[in-house]
Amino acid sequence: TVVLEQFKKIFEHVPETVDMLYLYASYLQMKKMDVELIEALHRILILEPDHPQALLQLLQMAIQREDFPEVLNICEQGATHHPDELSYYFYGGYACYKLGLSEKSLNMFKKGVRQIKVDTDKQLASDMFSIMGDLYYESGERDSAYAAYDSCLVYRPDNIGCLNNYAYYLSLEKRDLDKAEEMSHRTIIAEPSNKTYLDTYAWILFEKGKYAEAKIYMERVLDGDIDHDERVSGGVLEHAGDIYAKCGEIDEAIRWWKKAREKGEDVSGILEKKIRLRKYIEQ
Repeated sequence: TVVLEQFKKIFEHVPETVDMLYLYASYLQMKKMDVELIEALHRILILEPDHPQALLQLLQMAIQREDFPEVLNICEQGATHHPDELSYYFYGGYACYKLGLSEKSLNMFKKGVRQIKVDTDKQLASDMFSIMGDLYYESGERDSAYAAYDSCLVYRPDNIGCLNNYAYYLSLEKRDLDKAEEMSHRTIIAEPSNKTYLDTYAWILFEKGKYAEAKIYMERVLDGDIDHDERVSGGVLEHAGDIYAKCGEIDEAIRWWKKAREKGEDVSGILEKKIRLRKYIEQ
């Protein structure tokens, strides 16, 4: 209380300076007074809009709060004053992605990858290319998506999220299935209980005609309380029904197709037809 009172007297009697405000901010940080700290850092930026420590500290705090509009605001300001700092493009692009601003997100990532240098953090570069791949695929630019995924894996060959998405999208196109299987297999070795990755691997095996093997991995996906498992979407349950149908277990296939219909998320437009005709129909 005494220290804060002294800072208050100083600010009342002499013009604010960046050095004094940063000393004040350092004290607030030590005392974990986040609301006051954010206000102090913004006062620093009024005096010195390109102050690197204040910008990065505000960015870190906004990320921790998951305040994506604020993350975007800080990143746009930071990139204006420090155009070679990759973090502003990455977190700005990620904030846009979370806010549903796909085109703006992709544009920020495109600017960001131009800043990648030999000494750039490889994980940051890899994650940037990975999200770019997702955005390109969502916009229908599949070749650009695969090129971005390839760049991602150059920087981090073990980027599990990228490996899974890359493999799954290849399987949807029935393209390069051997490559897809190899990438997907690496994800389930890394995270053997991840149901998203297990579903991808089972589906690739399905597309390769390895139905019995696909069923083994799908059974691991279906283990547990499926009804309340957010990791298991209707689309995953439809995959399960497809696999059982190809294994000749049509009653079991119908059971999972009906559960897929109940969940209703990511199911195909021909799910009802499969249930009605009691057979697998290729989309």
